[in-house]
Amino acid sequence: MDDKVEDSAPELVESECKLAKSTEENHEKPALSIGLLPIMIFLAATVTTAVVVELLPHAKSRFSWLSQDAAEDQLQAAPTYAIFGRSPTEEHLVHVVNVLQRFGYRRVDVNDSWNLLWAHDYPFLTHPGLKSLGQDQVVNHFPGCGYLTNKVDLCTTQLPFLPRAFRLPAQRQEFLDYARDNPQALFVQKHNEHRHIKVREPADIAFGSNDSFVQEFVQRPYLVDGHKFDIGVYVVITSVNPLRAYIYTGDVLFRYCPVKYYPFDAENVDKYIVGDDYLPTWEVPSLRKFYNRFGGSMRTVFEAYVRDQGMDPSKIWPQVKHIVRTTIAAKEKDIVNILRSYRTHNFFDLMRFDLFVDEDLKVYLMEANMSPNLSSAHFKPNSLLYEQVLYSVFNLVGIRPLSATSGSLLNESSEMLTAEKNLATDLNKCAAHDCDKSCNKDECDLCLACLSGSQYKMLQQAHQEHLHRIDMKRLFPKPILDLQSFNLAEEITNMTTKNAWMTEWFYNKCQYDATWCT
Repeated sequence: MDDKVEDSAPELVESECKLAKSTEENHEKPALSIGLLPIMIFLAATVTTAVVVELLPHAKSRFSWLSQDAAEDQLQAAPTYAIFGRSPTEEHLVHVVNVLQRFGYRRVDVNDSWNLLWAHDYPFLTHPGLKSLGQDQVVNHFPGCGYLTNKVDLCTTQLPFLPRAFRLPAQRQEFLDYARDNPQALFVQKHNEHRHIKVREPADIAFGSNDSFVQEFVQRPYLVDGHKFDIGVYVVITSVNPLRAYIYTGDVLFRYCPVKYYPFDAENVDKYIVGDDYLPTWEVPSLRKFYNRFGGSMRTVFEAYVRDQGMDPSKIWPQVKHIVRTTIAAKEKDIVNILRSYRTHNFFDLMRFDLFVDEDLKVYLMEANMSPNLSSAHFKPNSLLYEQVLYSVFNLVGIRPLSATSGSLLNESSEMLTAEKNLATDLNKCAAHDCDKSCNKDECDLCLACLSGSQYKMLQQAHQEHLHRIDMKRLFPKPILDLQSFNLAEEITNMTTKNAWMTEWFYNKCQYDATWCT
């Protein structure tokens, strides 16, 4: 309804009623009053009904003659998704499309109105409209995510779990000095396209190649039946500043090199590089029995093998979480700077972090993938993993299945999921500092009366993510494994103001409900 009409609707109804009354009482023109009275009553009833239906969205359910229109409106309100990508085929998106269709989402063109944009390629350079998303729109990448997924930028970052790397041609001399001081070291040259990777002698490095880097090669990998492998963990970033990130725990993608590592031969890259035609878990002899006969996942059958070798696989996963958490936090500032030019921040990012393990079970980071391969064309059994990952991701970020009567969950009542009582924490502190009267104290920062609209929304989103995590576990803010030994002041010392604020809120929630600790 037009705003002016809506604002004047009460006055319009009142004037119609007065006109009917004055006509009824007009005894000087009885013939005219008898003819106008039913007309006036009919007009007044019509206008009143129209106003009520417009002003009260649920009024249609009260009027049986509107039920068919309501059903049609609900059908039209089915949420929509669009796909952006440069590939001429969509084989790599089959599972994305399957899950969204099962959720009740309808596909539209990328230039139409959509609720979800699933971009396989970076969309922000070609779609400037993404700077001003609507409240019911979301995109599956963050602007600036390349700071994490660009191989040159990431691998040349000075982090202790990244093998030493040098950007070319800028760091040529530093590399030559390092190679001279470490004569036993081997190196690989890599590009952003992740092609033509091979162990090379320093003299064989192409120093004039832009967008490339040279990285030290870790020579003592942990082997399963003689095969080197990498580990792919799925990670979702749902917010930056404040940062919230989650890791998928339902399974892990293990990919084994098709040729045994020893005797080592740098010319045979199938011994040490995982390619598209890798050896899957169910074809590795010592893993086959755990996977096929006892129903293990890729992660659990690997752990069973490690235990059979007399080692403890549980030491791997805390390292993995620390590596991913630290890497994302190190790049958050760069992403925040890019986001300054965006009016709304309705973004999330599904990434796959690839890691490998040495023979002492020390974990190293290889790379992070912006649009991880979710195609099971090569290996059909992987389809379950990919669809379970997507199911958890979509639920986490608010893209959830629709029933025939539920309507779009994008528009569901937020209070039904998250009310003020769900966000309120540390009531004693708020009362002790009279935070309902003044918010000029640090102790009041998390008190409901002192939250800004944007802060309230941040906590609301964090709460709803927690409710719908499925197989996602929180990475950041850091899980609290032992509340008694957790030092909040120490934890937030070097954090940004917003990250410290969000971490304190999770800490407060954890104190009263252990499910919020992790």
